[in-house]
Amino acid sequence: MFYETPVQRRALILTSFAHLVNDGVSMVPLSIFPLLLTMFGLSAPELGVVAAMWNVASVLGSPVVGHLSDRLKRNRALLAVGLVMMAVGIVGTGWSVTGGTLRSWLPLDLYPALVLFAAVGGFGSSVAHPIGGTVLSQAYPPSKIGTALGLNGAMGSLGRTLYPSFVVILITALNLPYGVIALGLLGLIPAALIGLFPIETIRDRASRISRNSNAINSAGSSNPHENGPRKTSSLSWSAKRSLFVLTMIGALRGAFGQGVVSFLSVFIVEVQQYSFSFGVGVIMMISMVLSVPGQAIFGYFSDLHRRGSLVVNTAFQSLAIIFYLYTLSNPIVSTICLALFGFFTYSSYPVLISAVTDAVPPDLLSLSNSIVWGVGLLGGSAIGPIIVGLVVGPTLSLLPTIFFALAVASGLATALVAFLPRRKNATMLSEQ
Repeated sequence: MFYETPVQRRALILTSFAHLVNDGVSMVPLSIFPLLLTMFGLSAPELGVVAAMWNVASVLGSPVVGHLSDRLKRNRALLAVGLVMMAVGIVGTGWSVTGGTLRSWLPLDLYPALVLFAAVGGFGSSVAHPIGGTVLSQAYPPSKIGTALGLNGAMGSLGRTLYPSFVVILITALNLPYGVIALGLLGLIPAALIGLFPIETIRDRASRISRNSNAINSAGSSNPHENGPRKTSSLSWSAKRSLFVLTMIGALRGAFGQGVVSFLSVFIVEVQQYSFSFGVGVIMMISMVLSVPGQAIFGYFSDLHRRGSLVVNTAFQSLAIIFYLYTLSNPIVSTICLALFGFFTYSSYPVLISAVTDAVPPDLLSLSNSIVWGVGLLGGSAIGPIIVGLVVGPTLSLLPTIFFALAVASGLATALVAFLPRRKNATMLSEQ
């Protein structure tokens, strides 16, 4: 098997399960956007703000989570808390669209309630990517980190693929509010499992033992500096440049990818004129399905060539949506292009996080992951839906134009890869 030790087995299985629910749950609000547009009268700019708020909260939460992880080494607790907050966000989203006595208990109108619960769920979603990446990066040797992240990311893509269909099935079976609430409650299952089973890595354990030993030695010494000052890691200029470049690449990719995905259900239903059940339940599932093997494939190739994988992944993400827009008259070809868009868009996790692993020392890994993924990619993801919503306004026919413009802007990120050092020369940390 790919994992060789119990620590690696638990780390891969539990973080992958958390990743599946994390990414799947994030698709729930986006999947009901057509219903919010037609049944509840929300506008495109308002939908853009709801989608953006999820990512804004993730941006604000990511550095905090990364800092807490690096200092406290309590990754299991952080993952469980994040999943619970996401469950609260989705249950609250369902609560916002209920009626009768149950709705009267929520003292907010629909739009502010959706924004509030998007913020709660988004803050919870800031945990899984940086913390899961750190756990796997510390559990596996450098030669297998990309592959481990790819397998983990594939589960996230599986959740993103399946959840739109789950939305349709549960809304059909339970009606709109209760189907959404049920999906939120399901998110508590991995939180419970993570609470029951340890995922402490070897490095976590060694760090904790070292801290306890130092504390005992310090308590028994009259001189608090007898053991010498604690040696802390710092980033070299090359490492800082790499983090800046990776953050910018993540931001451009995030603005493009989330800007498109946030309004994809609206585009499919309102512009392409597919029914809600077929457009959201089938077409959106097809658009995501190739990202499941895509994460594993790019994880494997990122172990072989970090920069090459990043170039291919970023460039073809943009080309796929451009070809999709130009082939709308052919449903088969356009759907294939949309599936390729999902293949490249949602395969960035192992490529970006493994690149961060090359750049920074282990005790700064969670914070660095949070900067690149949380501030960069999720920051761009927060801006993208707002841009689309403001440009489109009530004129949904403008969606293809703004999709194309974002694709071009994201394609420019390919050039930034040239500023990353080659992996074999990437000695990018210094000690002070």
